[in-house]
Amino acid sequence: MQLKTQNKIKGPHIVEVLSNIKLSDDTWKLTFQNQEIAENAKPGQFVSILCEDLLLRRPFSVANTINNSFEIIYKVKGKGTKYLSSLRNGESADIIGPMGNGFTIENKNSLLIGCGVGIAPINFLSNILEKSGIKHSFVACSQTFINTGITENQVIITEDGSAGLEGRLDQHLKKIINEVKPEKIYTCGPNPAMAYVSLTAEKYEISVEAALERDFACGTGVCMGCVIQIKDNNKTINKRICKDGPVFRGNEVLWQCPI
Repeated sequence: MQLKTQNKIKGPHIVEVLSNIKLSDDTWKLTFQNQEIAENAKPGQFVSILCEDLLLRRPFSVANTINNSFEIIYKVKGKGTKYLSSLRNGESADIIGPMGNGFTIENKNSLLIGCGVGIAPINFLSNILEKSGIKHSFVACSQTFINTGITENQVIITEDGSAGLEGRLDQHLKKIINEVKPEKIYTCGPNPAMAYVSLTAEKYEISVEAALERDFACGTGVCMGCVIQIKDNNKTINKRICKDGPVFRGNEVLWQCPI
């Protein structure tokens, strides 16, 4: 079953806020009502939100869809996300989406790894795999516990030991791989974490799809502000995360970050 697709940019949609729930000290979950986005969004895709009077929209991965609503998970770290945290039930937001390419879903025993707010698209993917009857395990990594609502097939890793295994992903990943024996890995989170997952999986000869995160300037591929380098047939080529991604094969990305 293939769900990987790139929809044409749709919107802007004026959507209603259904709820805005605090998941941890600085992490929130926003639920919006919009039938078109809820019906068309695929795991790995994102929406772009106009945040108050800021010139540039802010991108957020879709974290789930329920009936005619969809969710995002965000961390308050700047003016845009502070504005989002102020939204209340019944208020509205200006959103474009869904945008970008989603994960390629295959009927394979899968290991899903989300770190920080990178848990969002992995949470969505887990729900889709569950509905499709595809065997999978979900690893949620964060500094402190983030309650995603998923209780089955989940391994929690927290740096502060507030829930699950204490420590960092690199302290537990190899053991988890040996126990789960995945045929495919999906991941999202900070680049160093995804680089580590991709390089570790390569040693086990496991394919990886990674949903890259970046602050986009335009979100449509025009400004070239989110260019990364990809290996393609022994050549290095440029790709835009917002337009050509955000999902890429982990072994193709030239991870330019410390691990």
